[in-house]
Amino acid sequence: MKTLRQRYSVPLTIMMLVVAFLCVFPIIWLILSSFKQPNELFSYPLHLFSADPTLVHYQNILDDGFMRYVYNSFFLAIVGTLITLAISSLCGYALAIYRNELKYVNFVFGIFLLGTLIPGETLTIPQVSVISALGLYNNIFGVILPVVTSTTGIFLFRQSYMSLPSSFVEAARIDGANEAKIFTRVMMPLQTSSFVTLTIFSFMWRWNDYLLPMLVLSDQDNFTIQVAIRNYIGTTRIDWSSVISSSVVSMIPVIIIFVILQKYIIGGISAGGVKA
Repeated sequence: MKTLRQRYSVPLTIMMLVVAFLCVFPIIWLILSSFKQPNELFSYPLHLFSADPTLVHYQNILDDGFMRYVYNSFFLAIVGTLITLAISSLCGYALAIYRNELKYVNFVFGIFLLGTLIPGETLTIPQVSVISALGLYNNIFGVILPVVTSTTGIFLFRQSYMSLPSSFVEAARIDGANEAKIFTRVMMPLQTSSFVTLTIFSFMWRWNDYLLPMLVLSDQDNFTIQVAIRNYIGTTRIDWSSVISSSVVSMIPVIIIFVILQKYIIGGISAGGVKA
């Protein structure tokens, strides 16, 4: 007699395949549409494949200097991610290791969590005001610095450090290691999953950021890829072929990074689920 798990395994598998297809199909349609002629994009009836595929749309955006925007986005995402990793790992370590040694550490962590209740959009105007006061308006670092502190990253590292035995730190202190060596040589090498998980999330946040770069960057040479895509949308006309092809280009780095590093995500998120 079949068990309950065996009885429902096939229907559940089919349902998950259908859901996966529904999630992936828009991406497939977008990629295939980037090879269509402009008159095929809205032709009726709609068809998946182009009758006359072309690469001219990709050539057009390259001729428009689109790779400059790709470079700006890479710089924003990579530098921002590296700073976020450094700050999050240090803060997470302090909040986890010293929670029983120093007063008010857990209270400080609670303050960090309260910050997640504030919608990010409400902070945009104060951020732009501070950026302008610091002389970072129309500077790529004016987009990087306001968002390098990630409450999600701090929470992830704190919970991950708490999952490690405290005897690691105690043994290192007995051996004469200072706090810097304990962090860099003992604890940090055990956080591979957390580093990779936050790398993926942080890179995606920076790469896909639109609002802050749009408000801070005024020179077209400094535009990121998301702001550059918006330039193809005019007041009276939308260049759909360029929008679609540039959107495909913007997806490639995120997909590559996710495919390469996806095996670490579950481990990093699981480590972040340890009780305080």
